[in-house]
Amino acid sequence: MERVVVTGVGVCSPLGSGVGEFWRRLLAGQTGVRGLEGTEAEALGLRVAATVPDEDLEPHLDPKAARRMSRSSRLALVAAGEAVRRAGLDAPGVDREEVAVIVGSSIGGYSASEASFRAFYRQESVSPFTIPLSMNVAPAANISIHHGFQGPLLSVDAACASAAHSIGHAFGLIASGAVPVAVTGGADSPFSPAVVRAWRALRVLSDWAGPAEEACRPFSADRSGLVLGEGAGILVLEAERSARARGATILAELVGYGASSDAHHLTQTEAAGPVLAMRRALRQAGVDPGRVDYVNAHATATPLNDKTETRAIREVLGERAPRVPVVGNKAALGHAMGASGALELVSVVLSLRDQVVPPTLNCRVPDPECDLDYVTEGCRPCRVEYALSNSFAFGGSNAALLVRAYRPG
Repeated sequence: MERVVVTGVGVCSPLGSGVGEFWRRLLAGQTGVRGLEGTEAEALGLRVAATVPDEDLEPHLDPKAARRMSRSSRLALVAAGEAVRRAGLDAPGVDREEVAVIVGSSIGGYSASEASFRAFYRQESVSPFTIPLSMNVAPAANISIHHGFQGPLLSVDAACASAAHSIGHAFGLIASGAVPVAVTGGADSPFSPAVVRAWRALRVLSDWAGPAEEACRPFSADRSGLVLGEGAGILVLEAERSARARGATILAELVGYGASSDAHHLTQTEAAGPVLAMRRALRQAGVDPGRVDYVNAHATATPLNDKTETRAIREVLGERAPRVPVVGNKAALGHAMGASGALELVSVVLSLRDQVVPPTLNCRVPDPECDLDYVTEGCRPCRVEYALSNSFAFGGSNAALLVRAYRPG
């Protein structure tokens, strides 16, 4: 089995497009969740959201090409551009025939196709770009086309766990020797009126009436639901010997991937499935749960998810669980659907690099059913050798990724 390392990361997020700004603001306890006003709020029927400013996208994209891409594809291209540069995959001599592109997406296709359905029901002409815009493989395909990567090309759709499963699949291809390099992660955007209305109908969105930046409150007793977000997180995974032969900077090592199904309910989680995913990631890596130093939680801030995830973490980590930092990033980033797992894994890689974990924002009211160490006081310097990153999804799909600080040899 090949060792699989991370040689590049890139983000396009509500906290900034670029790893530097993203990480600085995440550690500073800032949030990309904001209040919507005027025509924007009226069009979407939404009071709060975590969106990527258009000015963060426009400098990186050709205007003509961008008009023929979905929002998710544009986010993906910006994040991928940074990851590819950081990994040195844009250098002469890189064998682009051997670079896979596996990028998850879930709901962006719905958002991209809404205009065409509106035109259809009005008996107007439908754009010939509807299918290329709305297919979930479009973010991956646009990355492949833009950079000329000719390895395996695919997208994994597992709802909100799409990015984590995509990364896990890329990990498996590299570990088995099928490919030496993969550009992987997730990109998604749910912001169209029909999609937002559908989320509201599910009654899982935050109904917080206070300041917008406090609307998402993971693990807090007064949490009331998730805040919709968007973004893209892209990582370059590479066989260690390929990375070392290229002289690439190695940021971390991916050592385990666990996947499971709750086999329980389409929208209600239970602890057994997440427990299986985390244990499978640890088992694949041959790592005892006692060696886990940090958990990046799925932490949607819904009443059921947060207490279920807390129970699952307790079951996996045992008596050490209360002493292990557990962080939820969605209060800062919103819930970026199929991209969340990738944005969160980038933050885990940076925690391993810098030996510091960001805070969980807005967790202010103790909940007896959420009783772990959620790092509520601000970012915390700490020793992190092994970290788990959790992603759970409607349908009962669960993914856990185990990452460790890179050690040669």
